[in-house]
Amino acid sequence: MAFSDFPFPDTLPEFPGRADVRQYLDDYVHHFGFQDRIRLNTGVEKLSPTADGHWQVTTHQVDGTSLVETFDAVAVCSGLYQQPAIPHYPGVESYQGLASHSARYKGPEGFEDRNVLVVGVGSSGADIATEVSKVARQVELSTRRGVWFLPHTLGGRPYDHNLTRLSTLLPYRARMFFFRHLVLREYRRMGFDWKLLAPARTMPVFDVLRARPVPGSELLRCIAAGAVTVRPEVARLEPHQVVFVDGVPAPVDTIVYCTGYGPGFSFLDPSLIQVSGDSVVLYKHVFPSHLPNLAFISLCTVAGPLLPVAEIQSRWAARVFAGKVRLPPPAEMEATIRRQWAKQLRQGIHPMRVQLLDYMDEVARVIGVRPSLLRHPRLIPRLVAGPLTAAQYRLDGPGKL
Repeated sequence: MAFSDFPFPDTLPEFPGRADVRQYLDDYVHHFGFQDRIRLNTGVEKLSPTADGHWQVTTHQVDGTSLVETFDAVAVCSGLYQQPAIPHYPGVESYQGLASHSARYKGPEGFEDRNVLVVGVGSSGADIATEVSKVARQVELSTRRGVWFLPHTLGGRPYDHNLTRLSTLLPYRARMFFFRHLVLREYRRMGFDWKLLAPARTMPVFDVLRARPVPGSELLRCIAAGAVTVRPEVARLEPHQVVFVDGVPAPVDTIVYCTGYGPGFSFLDPSLIQVSGDSVVLYKHVFPSHLPNLAFISLCTVAGPLLPVAEIQSRWAARVFAGKVRLPPPAEMEATIRRQWAKQLRQGIHPMRVQLLDYMDEVARVIGVRPSLLRHPRLIPRLVAGPLTAAQYRLDGPGKL
């Protein structure tokens, strides 16, 4: 998860908590001494392209005034999580309990002795269900279909350490077969019955790109202990309970919707970017084809750490902005976008989904920093059979350390 030029402290666990990550980001800024170049507490009201190819940026200051400035380039790093998406179930008007979206969740305080329904089993749903189950009377976790939860470690190693360049030599289905075998073996070691994840239904095919397994060792223990019960999709809400599509009711006085977000860029004219459903149409998930001095960072989803992805995207954007790397002509970028979208939709993969190693290597190749095995013979075992780290992309090319 670490940036390439600043390792995490050795004192931290393999899976740092949110406070640890916040401290790491603060330490990064102060270590490299650029805190004075960051203007905090500044709301962006509007980004507008100028006639001469620059950007006019209107911001809202702490004192309540607005400031208009001109910039050569803009990187939008507000991410995917902007507009909470909340489903509308039959009977919602009659429901008399509390309901909120995960965007407002700060901690388990206030959930004591309550019957809680968590809707959605992405990372937020898994984490919130786990935290709340420690204080709630009961937690129901609703999912449209069965879901694979990944133990944080497989065979004593963090689960994503199994994604190596060596493993990519196998056909994708073979990789998923062996990965599934490792997960089931870890379930058995934990004494966990995987059928608890999909009561009365079959599990989806094990596929990290389509089915999106969710990390959750502690959640698995909560499910095994009965503190969290996996339920199917909600059919309707009643004043004091929820009825699921299998006809089973459950008393619920608090609902937390972990149902994702839609992209939201209130500061950009909608005509400047193309949004399709819950996806933004960009060249390799970074550049609009017609605006080479506008880049979007972290606007994709990945099974694995996002910070290395954000870093390699930022390095690419910086070199494009500096004139060191040229983007293809707009027509060529648009053709690439169409091919990629068509391929992923045909394979049943969300358009914003990327495969960590493949995507990192793809962007690294564009900016000339993909590691060369022949130049580093002593590192070949680590580069080929070891886990992916951002530091690998500092061995060669521009910005090497």
